[in-house]
Amino acid sequence: MVSPQPVPVVKDPTARVVPELDIVYVEWKSAQKPQSKNMGEKANYTMYTVRHKSGNEQSSWKYVRTAESNVRIPLSTYKNGENVHIQIKTERGSQLLEDWTTPELVVAVAKKSVRSAPFRLSPPPAQPQAPAHSPQASAPVHPQSQVHAPLALAPQNAQSGGGSLLPPLHFNANILSPTTVQLKWQPAISGRQGIYYLVNVKQLTTASGSTLQNQQIKTAATSFTLGKMIAGEKYEMTIRSATSQDTTSGTAAIVEITMPREDDYFEIGNLIISSHFRNPSHGIVNLTWEVPPQMQNRISSYNVEYSEMGSGYWQKIQFHGASSSAALHHLKSNTEYLLRIKTNLVNNIVTESGQFRFRTPRVEANPIHKVDVIYSHDVNSVKLQWMLEPHILAEKVAGYDVYLSQDKDLPDSQWKLVRLNNKESSLSLEDLKSSTIYFVRVNVRNADGSVIRAPSVYRFKTIDWSNTNPNADFNPFDD
Repeated sequence: MVSPQPVPVVKDPTARVVPELDIVYVEWKSAQKPQSKNMGEKANYTMYTVRHKSGNEQSSWKYVRTAESNVRIPLSTYKNGENVHIQIKTERGSQLLEDWTTPELVVAVAKKSVRSAPFRLSPPPAQPQAPAHSPQASAPVHPQSQVHAPLALAPQNAQSGGGSLLPPLHFNANILSPTTVQLKWQPAISGRQGIYYLVNVKQLTTASGSTLQNQQIKTAATSFTLGKMIAGEKYEMTIRSATSQDTTSGTAAIVEITMPREDDYFEIGNLIISSHFRNPSHGIVNLTWEVPPQMQNRISSYNVEYSEMGSGYWQKIQFHGASSSAALHHLKSNTEYLLRIKTNLVNNIVTESGQFRFRTPRVEANPIHKVDVIYSHDVNSVKLQWMLEPHILAEKVAGYDVYLSQDKDLPDSQWKLVRLNNKESSLSLEDLKSSTIYFVRVNVRNADGSVIRAPSVYRFKTIDWSNTNPNADFNPFDD
Protein backbone atom coordinates (compact mmCIF):
# COMPACT_ATOMS: atom_id res chain seq x y z
CA MET A 1 0.00 0.00 0.00
CA VAL A 2 1.40 3.37 -0.97
CA SER A 3 1.29 6.02 1.78
CA PRO A 4 -0.20 9.32 0.68
CA GLN A 5 2.28 12.14 0.31
CA PRO A 6 1.76 15.10 2.67
CA VAL A 7 0.35 18.22 1.08
CA PRO A 8 3.01 20.95 1.08
CA VAL A 9 2.16 24.11 2.99
CA VAL A 10 4.06 26.32 0.55
CA LYS A 11 2.92 25.68 -3.02
CA ASP A 12 4.33 26.95 -6.30
CA PRO A 13 6.94 29.36 -4.89
CA THR A 14 8.31 31.78 -7.49
CA ALA A 15 10.85 34.60 -7.49
CA ARG A 16 11.46 37.27 -10.10
CA VAL A 17 13.33 40.53 -10.47
CA VAL A 18 11.18 43.66 -10.74
CA PRO A 19 13.57 46.40 -11.97
CA GLU A 20 10.94 49.14 -11.76
CA LEU A 21 10.64 48.62 -7.99
CA ASP A 22 14.28 47.64 -7.51
CA ILE A 23 13.29 44.40 -5.78
CA VAL A 24 13.27 40.62 -6.04
CA TYR A 25 9.61 39.66 -5.56
CA VAL A 26 9.02 36.27 -3.91
CA GLU A 27 5.50 34.82 -3.68
CA TRP A 28 3.84 31.47 -3.10
CA LYS A 29 0.47 29.82 -2.53
CA SER A 30 -0.39 28.59 0.93
CA ALA A 31 -2.27 25.43 1.86
CA GLN A 32 -3.25 27.10 5.14
CA LYS A 33 -6.61 28.81 5.53
CA PRO A 34 -6.56 32.62 5.29
CA GLN A 35 -5.83 34.19 8.65
CA SER A 36 -8.33 36.51 10.26
CA LYS A 37 -7.03 39.81 11.54
CA ASN A 38 -8.76 39.04 14.87
CA MET A 39 -6.96 35.79 15.53
CA GLY A 40 -6.19 36.42 19.15
CA GLU A 41 -3.00 34.86 20.37
CA LYS A 42 0.13 35.07 18.28
CA ALA A 43 0.70 31.35 18.87
CA ASN A 44 -2.10 30.66 16.36
CA TYR A 45 -0.46 32.62 13.54
CA THR A 46 1.05 30.85 10.58
CA MET A 47 4.38 32.59 10.00
CA TYR A 48 6.73 32.22 7.06
CA THR A 49 10.48 32.72 7.31
CA VAL A 50 12.19 33.47 4.00
CA ARG A 51 15.94 33.20 3.82
CA HIS A 52 18.12 34.27 0.91
CA LYS A 53 21.81 34.60 0.03
CA SER A 54 24.10 34.86 -2.97
CA GLY A 55 25.67 31.82 -4.60
CA ASN A 56 29.03 32.64 -3.01
CA GLU A 57 30.05 29.85 -0.62
CA GLN A 58 31.19 32.40 1.99
CA SER A 59 27.93 34.35 1.98
CA SER A 60 25.53 34.14 4.93
CA TRP A 61 21.79 33.65 4.90
CA LYS A 62 19.64 36.74 5.39
CA TYR A 63 16.19 36.29 6.92
CA VAL A 64 12.78 37.94 6.85
CA ARG A 65 9.61 36.78 8.60
CA THR A 66 6.08 37.50 7.45
CA ALA A 67 2.48 36.38 7.94
CA GLU A 68 1.75 36.98 4.26
CA SER A 69 2.49 34.88 1.18
CA ASN A 70 5.02 37.26 -0.39
CA VAL A 71 8.13 39.26 0.44
CA ARG A 72 10.21 41.84 -1.38
CA ILE A 73 14.00 41.70 -1.33
CA PRO A 74 15.83 44.93 -2.28
CA LEU A 75 18.09 44.54 -5.30
CA SER A 76 20.63 46.72 -3.49
CA THR A 77 21.40 43.69 -1.32
CA TYR A 78 23.10 41.95 -4.27
CA LYS A 79 25.51 42.79 -7.04
CA ASN A 80 24.62 42.74 -10.70
CA GLY A 81 25.04 39.24 -12.12
CA GLU A 82 24.77 37.41 -8.80
CA ASN A 83 22.40 34.48 -8.29
CA VAL A 84 20.06 34.77 -5.31
CA HIS A 85 19.17 31.48 -3.56
CA ILE A 86 15.83 31.50 -1.70
CA GLN A 87 14.05 29.08 0.67
CA ILE A 88 10.85 29.30 2.74
CA LYS A 89 10.01 27.73 6.12
CA THR A 90 6.55 27.61 7.76
CA GLU A 91 5.81 27.72 11.51
CA ARG A 92 2.83 28.17 13.80
CA GLY A 93 3.96 29.52 17.15
CA SER A 94 6.82 27.23 18.22
CA GLN A 95 5.62 24.36 15.96
CA LEU A 96 7.45 23.71 12.70
CA LEU A 97 4.84 23.01 10.02
CA GLU A 98 7.23 22.67 7.09
CA ASP A 99 11.00 22.91 6.88
CA TRP A 100 12.94 24.82 4.23
CA THR A 101 11.50 24.31 0.76
CA THR A 102 13.52 22.30 -1.73
CA PRO A 103 14.84 22.74 -4.28
CA GLU A 104 16.02 26.29 -3.64
CA LEU A 105 14.63 29.07 -5.78
CA VAL A 106 17.41 30.70 -7.79
CA VAL A 107 16.99 34.03 -9.55
CA ALA A 108 19.69 35.96 -11.43
CA VAL A 109 20.09 39.63 -10.53
CA ALA A 110 20.11 41.88 -13.60
CA LYS A 111 19.93 45.56 -12.68
CA LYS A 112 18.66 47.61 -15.60
CA SER A 113 17.17 51.00 -16.23
CA VAL A 114 13.81 50.15 -17.79
CA ARG A 115 11.13 52.63 -18.86
CA SER A 116 7.79 50.88 -19.18
CA ALA A 117 4.39 50.71 -17.53
CA PRO A 118 5.03 50.37 -13.80
CA PHE A 119 4.70 46.92 -12.28
CA ARG A 120 2.15 47.13 -9.46
CA LEU A 121 1.93 44.67 -6.62
CA SER A 122 -1.37 44.21 -4.85
CA PRO A 123 -1.41 45.68 -1.35
CA PRO A 124 -0.85 43.20 1.45
CA PRO A 125 -3.84 41.86 3.38
CA ALA A 126 -4.81 43.46 6.65
CA GLN A 127 -2.26 42.92 9.36
CA PRO A 128 -2.98 40.60 12.30
CA GLN A 129 -3.22 42.31 15.65
CA ALA A 130 0.18 42.72 17.26
CA PRO A 131 0.72 41.16 20.69
CA ALA A 132 0.81 43.46 23.67
CA HIS A 133 4.31 44.40 24.60
CA SER A 134 5.89 43.68 27.92
CA PRO A 135 7.58 46.41 29.98
CA GLN A 136 10.76 47.73 28.50
CA ALA A 137 13.81 45.71 29.44
CA SER A 138 16.34 47.24 31.73
CA ALA A 139 19.66 46.81 29.95
CA PRO A 140 22.97 48.64 30.31
CA VAL A 141 23.86 50.85 27.36
CA HIS A 142 27.39 50.67 26.04
CA PRO A 143 28.17 53.87 24.13
CA GLN A 144 31.06 52.26 22.28
CA SER A 145 31.19 48.51 21.81
CA GLN A 146 34.49 46.69 22.06
CA VAL A 147 33.57 43.63 20.02
CA HIS A 148 31.14 43.43 17.14
CA ALA A 149 29.77 40.41 15.31
CA PRO A 150 27.32 41.53 12.64
CA LEU A 151 25.52 38.45 11.43
CA ALA A 152 24.27 39.88 8.14
CA LEU A 153 20.72 38.90 9.01
CA ALA A 154 18.78 41.96 7.88
CA PRO A 155 15.21 42.71 6.81
CA GLN A 156 14.85 42.43 3.09
CA ASN A 157 11.28 43.33 2.30
CA ALA A 158 9.39 46.52 1.49
CA GLN A 159 5.69 47.26 1.27
CA SER A 160 4.03 49.53 -1.23
CA GLY A 161 0.57 49.67 0.32
CA GLY A 162 -0.49 53.18 1.29
CA GLY A 163 0.36 53.95 4.90
CA SER A 164 1.72 50.44 5.63
CA LEU A 165 4.62 50.14 8.07
CA LEU A 166 8.01 48.78 7.06
CA PRO A 167 10.30 46.85 9.38
CA PRO A 168 13.59 48.59 10.18
CA LEU A 169 16.64 48.09 7.96
CA HIS A 170 20.06 46.56 8.66
CA PHE A 171 19.08 44.74 11.85
CA ASN A 172 22.34 43.48 13.36
CA ALA A 173 23.40 41.70 16.54
CA ASN A 174 26.91 42.56 17.72
CA ILE A 175 28.37 40.27 20.36
CA LEU A 176 30.11 42.36 23.03
CA SER A 177 30.98 39.52 25.40
CA PRO A 178 29.84 35.94 26.07
CA THR A 179 26.86 37.35 28.00
CA THR A 180 26.19 40.69 26.27
CA VAL A 181 24.87 41.56 22.81
CA GLN A 182 24.11 44.89 21.17
CA LEU A 183 21.17 45.16 18.77
CA LYS A 184 21.08 48.03 16.29
CA TRP A 185 19.16 48.96 13.15
CA GLN A 186 18.15 51.83 10.89
CA PRO A 187 14.65 53.28 10.38
CA ALA A 188 12.94 52.16 7.18
CA ILE A 189 11.85 55.76 6.54
CA SER A 190 14.12 58.44 7.95
CA GLY A 191 12.44 61.25 9.88
CA ARG A 192 9.02 59.63 10.24
CA GLN A 193 7.43 60.63 13.54
CA GLY A 194 5.60 58.41 16.02
CA ILE A 195 7.52 55.23 15.19
CA TYR A 196 8.74 52.86 17.87
CA TYR A 197 10.04 49.30 17.72
CA LEU A 198 9.02 46.00 19.27
CA VAL A 199 11.94 43.61 19.75
CA ASN A 200 11.25 40.01 20.75
CA VAL A 201 14.13 37.99 22.17
CA LYS A 202 13.58 34.23 22.30
CA GLN A 203 16.01 31.70 23.76
CA LEU A 204 16.08 28.65 21.48
CA THR A 205 18.35 26.25 23.39
CA THR A 206 19.13 25.42 27.01
CA ALA A 207 22.05 23.21 27.95
CA SER A 208 21.04 23.18 31.64
CA GLY A 209 17.43 22.20 30.97
CA SER A 210 16.14 25.36 32.61
CA THR A 211 13.11 27.24 31.29
CA LEU A 212 13.65 29.04 28.00
CA GLN A 213 13.59 32.78 28.48
CA ASN A 214 11.53 35.13 26.27
CA GLN A 215 11.18 38.88 26.53
CA GLN A 216 9.86 41.82 24.54
CA ILE A 217 11.43 45.28 24.49
CA LYS A 218 9.67 48.44 23.36
CA THR A 219 11.96 51.31 22.38
CA ALA A 220 12.04 54.43 20.24
CA ALA A 221 15.84 54.24 19.93
CA THR A 222 17.69 52.48 17.11
CA SER A 223 20.00 50.44 19.33
CA PHE A 224 20.27 49.01 22.81
CA THR A 225 22.38 46.51 24.70
CA LEU A 226 21.13 43.30 26.31
CA GLY A 227 22.97 41.83 29.25
CA LYS A 228 22.54 38.61 31.24
CA MET A 229 22.54 36.43 28.13
CA ILE A 230 23.61 32.82 28.67
CA ALA A 231 26.95 31.84 27.15
CA GLY A 232 26.72 29.00 24.65
CA GLU A 233 22.96 29.31 24.06
CA LYS A 234 21.18 30.15 20.82
CA TYR A 235 18.80 33.11 20.55
CA GLU A 236 16.38 34.50 17.99
CA MET A 237 15.68 38.24 17.81
CA THR A 238 12.86 39.73 15.74
CA ILE A 239 11.96 43.39 15.32
CA ARG A 240 8.89 45.19 13.98
CA SER A 241 8.02 48.83 13.49
CA ALA A 242 4.92 50.07 15.31
CA THR A 243 2.84 53.20 15.83
CA SER A 244 0.47 51.64 18.38
CA GLN A 245 -0.22 48.31 20.01
CA ASP A 246 -2.58 47.41 17.18
CA THR A 247 -0.54 48.82 14.29
CA THR A 248 2.72 47.05 13.51
CA SER A 249 4.63 46.17 10.37
CA GLY A 250 3.32 43.09 8.60
CA THR A 251 6.82 41.66 8.31
CA ALA A 252 9.67 41.47 10.79
CA ALA A 253 13.43 41.43 10.54
CA ILE A 254 15.13 38.51 12.25
CA VAL A 255 18.59 37.47 13.41
CA GLU A 256 19.76 34.28 15.06
CA ILE A 257 22.94 34.18 17.15
CA THR A 258 24.73 31.73 19.39
CA MET A 259 26.41 33.38 22.34
CA PRO A 260 30.04 32.21 22.59
CA ARG A 261 31.29 30.30 25.59
CA GLU A 262 34.03 31.88 27.67
CA ASP A 263 36.67 29.50 26.28
CA ASP A 264 35.55 30.11 22.69
CA TYR A 265 35.55 33.90 22.79
CA PHE A 266 38.35 36.07 21.39
CA GLU A 267 38.70 39.77 20.65
CA ILE A 268 41.63 41.77 19.30
CA GLY A 269 42.58 44.18 22.03
CA ASN A 270 46.24 45.20 21.97
CA LEU A 271 46.53 46.38 18.36
CA ILE A 272 49.88 47.88 17.31
CA ILE A 273 49.85 50.19 14.27
CA SER A 274 53.08 51.27 12.56
CA SER A 275 53.60 53.20 9.31
CA HIS A 276 56.22 53.47 6.58
CA PHE A 277 55.83 56.23 3.98
CA ARG A 278 58.25 57.28 1.24
CA ASN A 279 55.96 59.77 -0.45
CA PRO A 280 52.59 61.35 0.35
CA SER A 281 50.47 59.09 -1.86
CA HIS A 282 51.96 55.64 -1.30
CA GLY A 283 52.61 54.19 2.12
CA ILE A 284 52.27 51.00 4.12
CA VAL A 285 50.60 50.60 7.51
CA ASN A 286 51.47 47.44 9.44
CA LEU A 287 49.05 45.92 11.96
CA THR A 288 50.06 43.40 14.62
CA TRP A 289 48.19 41.93 17.58
CA GLU A 290 48.56 39.20 20.15
CA VAL A 291 46.68 35.90 20.17
CA PRO A 292 46.50 33.89 23.44
CA PRO A 293 48.12 30.44 23.19
CA GLN A 294 44.82 28.65 23.82
CA MET A 295 43.28 30.41 20.79
CA GLN A 296 46.10 29.69 18.33
CA ASN A 297 44.26 26.86 16.55
CA ARG A 298 40.72 28.20 17.00
CA ILE A 299 40.88 31.09 14.53
CA SER A 300 40.05 30.19 10.93
CA SER A 301 40.55 33.59 9.28
CA TYR A 302 40.55 37.36 9.65
CA ASN A 303 38.71 39.97 7.61
CA VAL A 304 40.32 43.42 7.74
CA GLU A 305 38.38 46.42 6.43
CA TYR A 306 39.72 49.97 6.24
CA SER A 307 38.32 53.20 4.89
CA GLU A 308 39.46 56.78 4.51
CA MET A 309 37.42 58.87 6.94
CA GLY A 310 34.31 60.24 5.28
CA SER A 311 34.73 58.34 1.99
CA GLY A 312 32.28 55.52 2.74
CA TYR A 313 34.40 53.17 0.60
CA TRP A 314 35.79 50.16 2.49
CA GLN A 315 38.71 48.15 1.18
CA LYS A 316 38.91 44.55 2.36
CA ILE A 317 41.59 41.92 2.77
CA GLN A 318 41.19 38.37 4.09
CA PHE A 319 43.90 36.02 5.32
CA HIS A 320 44.38 32.81 7.28
CA GLY A 321 43.98 32.77 11.04
CA ALA A 322 47.52 31.49 11.58
CA SER A 323 48.78 35.03 10.96
CA SER A 324 48.38 37.79 13.55
CA SER A 325 49.52 40.68 11.38
CA ALA A 326 48.42 42.50 8.24
CA ALA A 327 49.81 45.15 5.88
CA LEU A 328 47.64 47.88 4.36
CA HIS A 329 49.04 49.26 1.11
CA HIS A 330 48.56 52.45 -0.94
CA LEU A 331 47.47 54.66 1.95
CA LYS A 332 47.78 58.45 1.87
CA SER A 333 49.93 60.41 4.28
CA ASN A 334 48.42 62.75 6.88
CA THR A 335 45.02 61.07 6.46
CA GLU A 336 42.61 59.66 9.03
CA TYR A 337 41.39 56.09 8.50
CA LEU A 338 38.82 53.81 10.11
CA LEU A 339 39.71 50.17 10.71
CA ARG A 340 37.61 47.09 11.50
CA ILE A 341 38.91 43.57 12.08
CA LYS A 342 36.56 40.60 12.04
CA THR A 343 37.75 37.34 13.57
CA ASN A 344 36.20 34.15 12.19
CA LEU A 345 36.50 31.33 14.71
CA VAL A 346 36.39 27.63 13.84
CA ASN A 347 33.12 27.34 15.83
CA ASN A 348 31.49 29.71 13.28
CA ILE A 349 31.38 32.61 15.75
CA VAL A 350 32.33 35.95 14.22
CA THR A 351 33.54 38.83 16.38
CA GLU A 352 34.33 42.36 15.26
CA SER A 353 36.88 44.10 17.46
CA GLY A 354 35.30 47.52 17.56
CA GLN A 355 36.26 50.30 15.19
CA PHE A 356 39.78 51.68 15.38
CA ARG A 357 40.77 55.14 14.17
CA PHE A 358 44.29 56.13 13.17
CA ARG A 359 46.06 58.90 11.25
CA THR A 360 48.96 58.28 8.90
CA PRO A 361 52.11 60.43 9.33
CA ARG A 362 52.54 63.64 7.41
CA VAL A 363 55.00 63.28 4.52
CA GLU A 364 55.91 66.23 2.35
CA ALA A 365 56.36 65.71 -1.37
CA ASN A 366 60.06 65.69 -2.21
CA PRO A 367 60.94 68.91 -4.10
CA ILE A 368 64.22 67.42 -5.41
CA HIS A 369 64.06 64.95 -8.29
CA LYS A 370 67.70 63.81 -8.07
CA VAL A 371 71.14 64.86 -6.84
CA ASP A 372 74.32 64.26 -8.86
CA VAL A 373 77.82 64.28 -7.36
CA ILE A 374 80.71 65.51 -9.54
CA TYR A 375 84.13 64.95 -8.02
CA SER A 376 87.77 65.78 -8.87
CA HIS A 377 90.70 63.36 -8.69
CA ASP A 378 93.27 65.93 -7.68
CA VAL A 379 91.50 68.01 -5.02
CA ASN A 380 89.43 67.17 -1.93
CA SER A 381 86.18 68.68 -3.15
CA VAL A 382 82.96 67.66 -4.87
CA LYS A 383 80.26 69.52 -6.72
CA LEU A 384 76.58 68.80 -6.08
CA GLN A 385 73.99 69.38 -8.78
CA TRP A 386 70.27 68.75 -8.42
CA MET A 387 67.04 68.87 -10.38
CA LEU A 388 63.65 70.01 -9.13
CA GLU A 389 60.54 67.85 -9.27
CA PRO A 390 58.06 68.92 -11.99
CA HIS A 391 55.53 70.18 -9.43
CA ILE A 392 58.01 72.80 -8.13
CA LEU A 393 57.79 76.08 -10.08
CA ALA A 394 61.31 77.38 -10.72
CA GLU A 395 60.14 81.00 -10.98
CA LYS A 396 58.94 80.87 -7.36
CA VAL A 397 62.28 79.59 -6.02
CA ALA A 398 64.44 82.16 -4.18
CA GLY A 399 67.25 79.85 -3.03
CA TYR A 400 68.25 76.61 -1.35
CA ASP A 401 69.32 75.36 2.08
CA VAL A 402 71.88 72.56 1.71
CA TYR A 403 72.55 70.42 4.79
CA LEU A 404 75.66 68.22 5.06
CA SER A 405 76.60 65.69 7.76
CA GLN A 406 78.55 62.50 8.35
CA ASP A 407 75.80 61.28 10.71
CA LYS A 408 72.27 61.25 9.31
CA ASP A 409 70.77 60.78 12.79
CA LEU A 410 71.98 64.12 14.14
CA PRO A 411 69.38 66.89 14.62
CA ASP A 412 69.23 69.56 11.92
CA SER A 413 70.98 72.09 14.15
CA GLN A 414 74.16 69.97 14.12
CA TRP A 415 74.34 69.56 10.34
CA LYS A 416 76.51 71.94 8.32
CA LEU A 417 74.20 74.43 6.61
CA VAL A 418 75.04 76.24 3.39
CA ARG A 419 72.47 78.83 2.31
CA LEU A 420 72.27 79.66 -1.38
CA ASN A 421 70.52 82.95 -2.14
CA ASN A 422 70.13 82.32 -5.86
CA LYS A 423 68.31 79.93 -8.15
CA GLU A 424 71.45 78.13 -9.27
CA SER A 425 70.91 74.46 -8.44
CA SER A 426 74.52 73.50 -7.69
CA LEU A 427 77.06 73.80 -4.88
CA SER A 428 80.80 73.08 -4.56
CA LEU A 429 81.90 71.56 -1.24
CA GLU A 430 85.53 72.01 -0.20
CA ASP A 431 87.79 70.37 2.38
CA LEU A 432 85.92 67.09 2.54
CA LYS A 433 87.57 64.06 4.13
CA SER A 434 89.01 61.37 1.91
CA SER A 435 87.09 58.10 1.50
CA THR A 436 84.29 59.28 3.79
CA ILE A 437 80.51 58.85 3.66
CA TYR A 438 78.46 62.06 3.73
CA PHE A 439 74.74 62.71 3.82
CA VAL A 440 73.12 65.66 2.09
CA ARG A 441 69.61 67.14 2.04
CA VAL A 442 68.42 70.06 -0.08
CA ASN A 443 65.48 72.22 1.03
CA VAL A 444 63.83 74.74 -1.28
CA ARG A 445 63.20 78.35 -0.19
CA ASN A 446 60.40 80.15 -2.01
CA ALA A 447 60.21 83.86 -2.75
CA ASP A 448 57.32 84.21 -0.29
CA GLY A 449 59.56 83.00 2.55
CA SER A 450 58.13 79.49 2.82
CA VAL A 451 60.47 76.50 2.91
CA ILE A 452 59.77 73.14 1.25
CA ARG A 453 61.54 70.56 3.38
CA ALA A 454 62.92 67.58 1.49
CA PRO A 455 62.07 64.27 3.20
CA SER A 456 64.81 62.43 1.27
CA VAL A 457 68.44 62.31 2.40
CA TYR A 458 71.09 61.51 -0.21
CA ARG A 459 74.26 59.61 0.60
CA PHE A 460 77.61 59.72 -1.18
CA LYS A 461 81.20 58.70 -0.51
CA THR A 462 84.30 60.72 -1.34
CA ILE A 463 87.19 59.07 -3.15
CA ASP A 464 90.42 57.97 -1.51
CA TRP A 465 92.71 60.77 -2.71
CA SER A 466 95.80 59.14 -1.18
CA ASN A 467 95.54 56.17 -3.51
CA THR A 468 93.66 57.28 -6.60
CA ASN A 469 94.10 55.92 -10.09
CA PRO A 470 93.13 58.82 -12.41
CA ASN A 471 91.95 56.33 -15.02
CA ALA A 472 89.67 54.35 -12.68
CA ASP A 473 85.92 54.66 -12.61
CA PHE A 474 84.38 55.77 -9.33
CA ASN A 475 80.79 55.79 -8.14
CA PRO A 476 80.30 58.31 -5.32
CA PHE A 477 77.21 56.44 -4.12
CA ASP A 478 79.13 53.17 -3.47
CA ASP A 479 80.17 52.17 0.03
